[in-house]
Amino acid sequence: MAKETRKQTPVLAVVNMKGGVGKTTISAHLFREFYRKKAKNVLLIDFDPQFNLTQALFDQSDYEVLKSQGSTILSVMESAPELSIFNTCDSDGKPADVSVIRQRLKKAAKSNGEGVKPTYVYLDIIPGDFDLSKYSLIDDKNILGLAGRRFKAFIDKAKEEYDLICIDCNPSTSFLNMCALRSATHLLVPVKPDRYSMLGLRLLDNFVNGLVEITVKPKKIIILNGIPRSKYDPTVENELRSDPVYGPMTMVTKLNTSDLLVANPNYTGFATDKNVAYTKALRDKFHLLSDELTVALGLK
Repeated sequence: MAKETRKQTPVLAVVNMKGGVGKTTISAHLFREFYRKKAKNVLLIDFDPQFNLTQALFDQSDYEVLKSQGSTILSVMESAPELSIFNTCDSDGKPADVSVIRQRLKKAAKSNGEGVKPTYVYLDIIPGDFDLSKYSLIDDKNILGLAGRRFKAFIDKAKEEYDLICIDCNPSTSFLNMCALRSATHLLVPVKPDRYSMLGLRLLDNFVNGLVEITVKPKKIIILNGIPRSKYDPTVENELRSDPVYGPMTMVTKLNTSDLLVANPNYTGFATDKNVAYTKALRDKFHLLSDELTVALGLK
């Protein structure tokens, strides 16, 4: 009897040591289009204490309900009750099940051929939580160890259900990012065409390479973001693409600046779902990126 092949689900951490390079923008809008075009089950995890990804997709009132129900990433890291931002439940219990705390953003039928019943694919999210910031204040190795094991167990379980998991990280060498790196198979690194973003890329590279506990390093995928549409100086891009290490990691398709991608307090949802001018052009660009990403991740 042939040996059963275990499902290999890529876990993609979106990270750069510099802020403002478009991590949350890419986590939201690229993977919305990846789900749309590739018909894959995708799970987004808002793992940044600022939880900008969650705020971009949920009204404040809706989020407050989720928070009160414990339906956030905090339920992965610790068990209820949460006493205060300065406390954590150090029980080594099981993390919340993904089916309990995930929020379904999109659902679509996937055709399996004529006469065959269609299946459904989903785009889900684990909402973020500001109270994750407590983990930057805690130095108790036992508590951090328990939280880290819970996160790893959660990711391992979620891999059985999803085709791709995307973790939106914060720009630091924090405990939370360490948790993400331990589970990640790939790193998606947004880089803007400036020296500071390149510095953030090199700092990230040095940091990851220096982690002796991670024997199999996540593969890096670099995406150029925030390219001006006029008066663009390609010096940094040329340096990146000609670099013997970073050049082969850099995706061909790049993202231009777009008003559609700017956060708007009067709009919650995905930029490519807006019914306005230039939406199709933006969606097409994300579809090109999705094609490249599929190849880089080894997906079919």
